[in-house]
Amino acid sequence: MNKKIILTLIAVVATFTAMAQGRMDMCINEVMVQNSGDCADQNGKCQAWVELFNASYGTNAIEKMFITTFKPDYIQQYFKEQESKSNKKRNVLLEELRDQNPDKVYEIPRGDVDTKVKPRTHVVFYADGDTTAGTFHLSFTLTPGSENYVALYDVNGDLVDEVTVPASLPAGQSFARVTEGLPSDMHKDGNHSFDASQWEARDGSSVQKAITPGKYNVRPVNENIEKFKNEDPSGILLTIMSMGVVFSALLLLYILFKLFGKAFTAQGNKKEEEEVEHAAQVETHATDAGDNDEAIAALCMALYQHLNAHDEESGVLTFDHSHEAHSAWGSKGNLLLHMPERHDNH
Repeated sequence: MNKKIILTLIAVVATFTAMAQGRMDMCINEVMVQNSGDCADQNGKCQAWVELFNASYGTNAIEKMFITTFKPDYIQQYFKEQESKSNKKRNVLLEELRDQNPDKVYEIPRGDVDTKVKPRTHVVFYADGDTTAGTFHLSFTLTPGSENYVALYDVNGDLVDEVTVPASLPAGQSFARVTEGLPSDMHKDGNHSFDASQWEARDGSSVQKAITPGKYNVRPVNENIEKFKNEDPSGILLTIMSMGVVFSALLLLYILFKLFGKAFTAQGNKKEEEEVEHAAQVETHATDAGDNDEAIAALCMALYQHLNAHDEESGVLTFDHSHEAHSAWGSKGNLLLHMPERHDNH
């Protein structure tokens, strides 16, 4: 029972660890402060928006994550002050900070299936300050003509990603990563610090239309696939790589089977040698026991007791025919009543 409990706890911890690691692959991919182009809001309004990108190859649930305009220094100072007063966990502290500053902290709610972001896809949050409009509407707005800071926090208080949008960003343009995925400014020495060299301003022609909340903005072009297509237009390299992977797997299986076969053969030979050695030891012990006077004496006594356990009998059966007495069960005539003798008075 204890082992089962321990294994269950290990599995739970591993699951939460894997979930936490997956969330660290979420990143802020693009921000538009002043949307003067195509209106993507389902209410027909041209809203500012923040686009998140799942850089991993697995689905990530972003529920209970926090999007905020508070800078890390302020949040870390808030954590220190509150932790010195109580033993509350950071997820509780973030919720309290959200309640105290709803216009600066937004918690992605639970219960919406669209918060499970598929691999290598995008999801857009509108910065319109109207949370009643749905899950993908932030509780704060962005200010055109000013520097705007946006950060993404995990539920445990870890900074996942951040961006500082310059005040010089014109209307109708977005501030986006130069390359999607995990750029150099993420996961650097465990610090997700903002690196402006990894970002650029994009005009309306290079920015896809912001999507309806709850839908995913899947970009049709994959840079790696396009690059591979240019490098290998005929597909020969891809064929060689595929066949190499297949034959490498078969070779690995062959080596593993050979190793297992040798291991089992060696184990069988060892067992056979042990049996032969054991038989030799038994034979040696029997030989040694034959030369032992005490053993000989014991065998003699055993034979004597066996042969003289009873008195000697002739082994001859004798039947007595001197009288013809029969038992009732052996003679049916003896079972019948005898007629009384008749005496004449004459």
